[in-house]
Amino acid sequence: MRKALILLAVIIAAATALLYSSHDNANTSGTATPQSTATAPETGTRAPQRPEPTTPEEVARQAMTVAFTWAPTTDESPTSGFRRATQWFTPDLAARLTSDVRNERGPSLQWQQWINDNARVIADVAIGCSGCPPDTDTTAHRVATITQTAVTGDTTHPVEPDTTVWLTLTKSDGRWLIDNLTY
Repeated sequence: MRKALILLAVIIAAATALLYSSHDNANTSGTATPQSTATAPETGTRAPQRPEPTTPEEVARQAMTVAFTWAPTTDESPTSGFRRATQWFTPDLAARLTSDVRNERGPSLQWQQWINDNARVIADVAIGCSGCPPDTDTTAHRVATITQTAVTGDTTHPVEPDTTVWLTLTKSDGRWLIDNLTY
């Protein structure tokens, strides 16, 4: 029963991550936008888009789900997830998180193992606010707990440990965006 519940949670998280990773607010033409993954191009019309998140919790959950869901066989690094999530970041934060920093050492051993296993890493995000400063009309603080699961075929493996991210969100032009995050 526990395995069935875990598998159901992973399937739901994967579907959610795929939906959000294909969402692109900058595309107003109504055609599919090519992604950085090596998949076949989409044909036909685009599926209806979900409404834009309106609360700090929704923005935080969507952004962290996309940022921490990875396809190591097609993503260059975990930074690829943050690139997909830039629509939920302020321009300054997006620039900092997605700057192209080269690492001479190459990918981590874990990342390379996920590539070898053709794994997909799915993020499940819980948003809380215990101990956060009170919200104002333009600022909110949240804590995201990210639980990741590596999926290989029909096998799942928890990624240890969970990641905790402290987020500061700002509201500008009626829209909440993540302005700062710390681990």
